Amino acid sequence: MNILTVSKLKKEFSGETLFENISFEINSKDKLAIIGKNGTGKSTLLKIILGELDSDGGIVSKNQKARIGYLSQDVISKQQNTLFDEMLSVFSNLIHLENIIKEVADKLTLDPHNEELLKRYSDLEHRYQIQGGYEYLYKINLILSKFGFKKDEYQRNIRTFSGGEKTRVAFSKLLLQNPELLILDEPTNHLDIDIIEWLEDYLNKYNGAVLIVTHDKYFISKVCRKIIEIDQLTSHTYHGTFEEYQEEKIKRYELMLRKYNRQQKEIAHLQSFVDRFRFNAKRASIAKDRVKKINRIDKLDKPLTSKKQVKMNFEQKRNTRDIILEAKDLTIGYETPLLSNINFSMRGYDKLAIIGPNGTGKTTLLKVIEKKLMPLQGRIEFLRDYKIGYFDQNQESLNYSKTIFEEIHDTYPHFTNNNVRSVAARFLFFSEDLEKPISVLSGGERVRLVLLLLMLSDPDLLILDEPTNHLDIETKDIIEDVFNEFSGPIIFVSHDRYFINKIGTKLVYLTVDSMREFEGSYDEFKETYIENPKKKEKILKNKNRPKNKEKVIQALEKEIHSLEEKIEHKNEDLFKRENYVDKHKMELLNQEIEQLKTYLEEKYEVYYTEIED
Repeated sequence: MNILTVSKLKKEFSGETLFENISFEINSKDKLAIIGKNGTGKSTLLKIILGELDSDGGIVSKNQKARIGYLSQDVISKQQNTLFDEMLSVFSNLIHLENIIKEVADKLTLDPHNEELLKRYSDLEHRYQIQGGYEYLYKINLILSKFGFKKDEYQRNIRTFSGGEKTRVAFSKLLLQNPELLILDEPTNHLDIDIIEWLEDYLNKYNGAVLIVTHDKYFISKVCRKIIEIDQLTSHTYHGTFEEYQEEKIKRYELMLRKYNRQQKEIAHLQSFVDRFRFNAKRASIAKDRVKKINRIDKLDKPLTSKKQVKMNFEQKRNTRDIILEAKDLTIGYETPLLSNINFSMRGYDKLAIIGPNGTGKTTLLKVIEKKLMPLQGRIEFLRDYKIGYFDQNQESLNYSKTIFEEIHDTYPHFTNNNVRSVAARFLFFSEDLEKPISVLSGGERVRLVLLLLMLSDPDLLILDEPTNHLDIETKDIIEDVFNEFSGPIIFVSHDRYFINKIGTKLVYLTVDSMREFEGSYDEFKETYIENPKKKEKILKNKNRPKNKEKVIQALEKEIHSLEEKIEHKNEDLFKRENYVDKHKMELLNQEIEQLKTYLEEKYEVYYTEIED
């Protein structure tokens, strides 16, 4: 069943085209995402679909029999309602039917053999059962519990909840309403990872259609099988997962570029003939025909790729395999403890993700690591003093009254003008961009500027607090690429599972009363602890490794370090004249290098086995 069709939609603001020729359709059980950079008109498109805003062209056709539910706090009918009463309002028809059934049951107690009453009771009870009368209280409890509400909150007035909590109230009610089309704008905001993963499963099984606007790539991959991208003022439809969308987009770009290049070659060939013979009396008529042929060609625009590559070059340093940070018997909090018995370690090559539900102390732990907050008990030990680079996602460190050029030059006054322009260009700031005041920059541009300044500071250790919040997909891609290239250690707090998977090599998972340390990606963690809960859990206790175990690991690390140095020296020997002019010496050197590499790989296998046991 077709639920909604958008055809050649256009919207302008102050004479400027926001988008045009937007076309797609939504059918029963479709799960699709609308994506695009910030400012491309995604939210405006939703408002037009919902009838809150008029378009400047095109049509939106809706199936009048299909109910459309949109996630907003307007879903809440009365702020003075209790949480439970607000959920009950979804089932007012069933509650009314309950009351009728009760009235008929009361009459039957007085006249138990009345055939008419018996039939009426049976018909009403059958209707009640079919419409879910015996299930709605269970559904309310299930949805509210999954969105993090406890039974003792059921009688709270909604007006006493925070903004984020009210969004979860609205979300709960919307799912209970079960519309034929769910429209969700950034549904993962204000939600813990546990809630998001339950929601993904729920939406995958949802018997209606779902339209999502989000920058959460992991969420898109788990839920959606159709993607509408708004790019270069128009829409492009892709079928499949987010990964398949990325592959298809590259293929389409390459195909369009080949078509464009072929056409340009054809036009150039025709134009060459025209230029050569237009004044030749014998061939002037043929030249005119060529001009007409050129004019008849439906010219293709050169395809543009919106993917821009930041040329990042943090100072690459040799990573140590030593433990560079260790938390010992840590208790964190402010006046009262928030979480105790925190014990974990981090080596010089680790990208450590601190994850877990809201309120478990992730940001507090980060502050303790940064030495901005003292632990209530225990200690954090660093191998040495590290120059810390802090990624300020809120850009509070920027001076908004300055231009980009002034911000860079004032931070690094020894830079020449050429130096400033050179480093700015690596982060996609060119010529007139440098004269822009920071106050007028887009969110993505400010993030790139913060990254640039962070790169120039030459940090030993990076600390990131929710680095991808509120960023569009393109800016997230840039951030992921930059931090993936950084060879040093990183500690970060994030709810973005795609970012955690791409960057993180080790996790510290916090709950309200415990923690887990895990070597590996988020998907590996999820498989081990969530999807296969019967597997033995590696819950940290207040124990140190046995001394003999630590000695084995230290010995292996020394061997690995020694082998790497030998390989490096042998590689240097390959470029010495006395070797590269002698074929026999070169063969022997290459054999030695391959043997050393094989031995190094064997040592690494033993090493990883030891640290994972």
